[in-house]
Amino acid sequence: MIIEALAFDTIRYNPEIEGFEASVRIRDAVWMYNYPVHIKAPLTADYALVARGLMQRAREQHKASKKPLFSQLLRAANGPALAA
Repeated sequence: MIIEALAFDTIRYNPEIEGFEASVRIRDAVWMYNYPVHIKAPLTADYALVARGLMQRAREQHKASKKPLFSQLLRAANGPALAA
């Protein structure tokens, strides 16, 4: 399973978890997957470090899932949208 692209929506700070969260999209050769991820970090954390941490967490989830849930699939790379 080769990852071709990674992107994320707005990174938000969540005081309840004392960290940052975002929805990360991973595209492979056929499908696009969506992973809601979070990391613990102070509000003053460097943006680049937070972004790398969120993307790394999404990569780990992607590699760990042998069969992604339907809710994680966004669309086929060259096809219509399945779920938003």
